[in-house]
Amino acid sequence: MRASLTLAATLLTVAGLPAGVRAQADAFVASVRELAAGADRSGPAAANTARAAAPRLRAALVEWDRRLGDMQAAVDREARAAADRARILHIELGVAYRLRGRLDAALREFDAAATQQPAGSDLLLLRALTLEAAGRTADAGAAFNAAFAAATASPVKAYYAVRRSTAGTAARATALRALMTAYERLDVRTRSPVSPPFLPLDAVPDTLSRTPVVADAALRETFAHLAAGRYDDAVAALETLEPATRGANDPRALLVHGQRDEAENRIADARLAYRAALDGTLTGRHALLVALARLAQVDGDTAAAIEALAAAARLAPNEPAVHKELAGAFAADGRRDDAFAELMAALLIAPGDAQAHAAIGGLFLDDGRDAEAVVALTRAIDLAPARHETRYALARALTRLGRTDDAARQFALFEAARREALERRRRDIASEVEREETLRGDHPAGSGAR
Repeated sequence: MRASLTLAATLLTVAGLPAGVRAQADAFVASVRELAAGADRSGPAAANTARAAAPRLRAALVEWDRRLGDMQAAVDREARAAADRARILHIELGVAYRLRGRLDAALREFDAAATQQPAGSDLLLLRALTLEAAGRTADAGAAFNAAFAAATASPVKAYYAVRRSTAGTAARATALRALMTAYERLDVRTRSPVSPPFLPLDAVPDTLSRTPVVADAALRETFAHLAAGRYDDAVAALETLEPATRGANDPRALLVHGQRDEAENRIADARLAYRAALDGTLTGRHALLVALARLAQVDGDTAAAIEALAAAARLAPNEPAVHKELAGAFAADGRRDDAFAELMAALLIAPGDAQAHAAIGGLFLDDGRDAEAVVALTRAIDLAPARHETRYALARALTRLGRTDDAARQFALFEAARREALERRRRDIASEVEREETLRGDHPAGSGAR
């Protein structure tokens, strides 16, 4: 049991890594932050400033690799240690390589760990996520399913099995039942977990910035390599950086064009510009992908919206808003099981998310699962009583169940809340009009008091 607890801690954080390895990863990320902070400048001076960051990044990579080499040597020396100890060492080294972007080396260490004893579900999940990052989708899908099969009570692994597994219908149904059981047992009063439920494995996470950090034409290649975890290539591109004039390959200019196109309702042009800008976006790509998805939905392109939001969820797995957006797109496409899985992901991150509970209630209502809908919608109302739309859905579910008195109470509460909201909106509009008239001089302040 002690080894299992140590492994869980290693997976949820990188606390199990030697301090030197963690420090060098942090030093590299700090240099990336400095580079990103100056990304809004252009021209020769900006190129010189960016190029000056290259020695710091190179030095951080060299020291990072040196410490990884020390860690590798220590693992090799202790390879004949007790099985539990050797397994943990291989996993820690694999995580360290994964952070560095050395995916093949990470997989080698995870495989070595698996030879010490049958692979546990956490190790299988690590392999699945690393295989996915390496573009080995089929292998990753099988590993996601194996991780769930080894821990069927884990809602996180059930989520991956539903959304990323390549297993058949029966295995998917088992994973969905596990998610439903997790929802039934969910305590909405539980605070969000201290450690995120979904494992972040990138040294430079996409959530380093909430808004897109976009390069000009000169930094485009560097940012693309950094975003993909190709850190050596990124530094090499930075070392030979030259100023670039704006043109068709300037991501920052493309983002500006896309924002203007969106404001002027040129949806197709905005989608093209945003998609092109992604190639030079360092962090905050998930936000740009959400914007792309919303435009695709306006265009009636549900498949493209789902594709963009699924990519956003991979980049920012612990952002509940992204999972809820993806759930909405799945629901619009009639894929209610996938929608439920994404809403459960949001609730694993934030159990008291009233919007997610209400959306689950809506899915159950659409499926004719009225008793389950009542549970979900009641949870949503308990968490956010002011959301009167939820009361209407609850009243419908109660009506279907023949609970007419309860339904009538909810309809009455809905109507009262709806009228109050409309009146509040009317007062707000009147107040805003009065302020505008005062500013224009049409309605002098204090004139009504005379």
